[in-house]
Amino acid sequence: MNKTQTRQSGQIVLISLLVLSIATTIALSLIGRSTTDVAISNQITESSRAFSAAEAGIEEALKTGVGTSGAQVLTAGVTYAVAKADIGGALGAYVFPKKVSRGTTETLWLVNHNADGTLIETPTYTSPTIDVCWSQESVTPALSVAIVYKTAGGLYRMARGSYDSDSTRALTNKFSGVTASTGGCGAGTGTTYKQTITFGSFTPAVVPASDTLLMVRIVPLYADASIAVNTTSALALQGSKLESTGTSGNGITRKIVVYQQYRSPPSVFDSVIYSQGSFGH
Repeated sequence: MNKTQTRQSGQIVLISLLVLSIATTIALSLIGRSTTDVAISNQITESSRAFSAAEAGIEEALKTGVGTSGAQVLTAGVTYAVAKADIGGALGAYVFPKKVSRGTTETLWLVNHNADGTLIETPTYTSPTIDVCWSQESVTPALSVAIVYKTAGGLYRMARGSYDSDSTRALTNKFSGVTASTGGCGAGTGTTYKQTITFGSFTPAVVPASDTLLMVRIVPLYADASIAVNTTSALALQGSKLESTGTSGNGITRKIVVYQQYRSPPSVFDSVIYSQGSFGH
């Protein structure tokens, strides 16, 4: 009888220890989970504060037109700093800030702008050619290009060209072939196809030395495309890049980048009929 009681007492102690171990494990797990949840919640809160600070920096820069001279305090322990840089305005490759959607018009300015956004209609880009490049996609894109210019006689005109890197499809759509199907505008531009636009090849010929090249209107067809150009003389300014960095009290940073390009005509501009004089009957 004593042996049986002793055996049962030992089993009870063992079961109690097992239950206690399980309970301790569960408790520690819950505590660890709670600690993790609190840490994640704090991180999300601080991240939101940093992002809000970055947004505040962008709004201030858009309003004032300038960046900051250093970190600006938004609230206690939360700061933002904004850097502003010109885009365009240089010789060589220029990559459009974002991929251009199929059928959407992107504008490349060939003249500079006044501070109020109006055009300075004096010749700026005077090279006889410009390279327009685009990316290779799962569906091969084509490109429609329109050159808007002002003649030496004061007439506004548009010269058009359409280029397809798919030679089979070009037999149907009657687009021109491309100058190069590899390499694009060079390494780092994300482009594969290149078309060299020779202004003098249009009818009537566009003469950069005397005509004022105003803008190039570029539309990707059949697919979205990354677009770049390669210039042989300095390109006009295309706008500015605003980069705002918000920092929270515990050092978490968030960054917002905004490209502020000059306003351009809506896409319907490329389809309307316009004339310097009245239409005849």
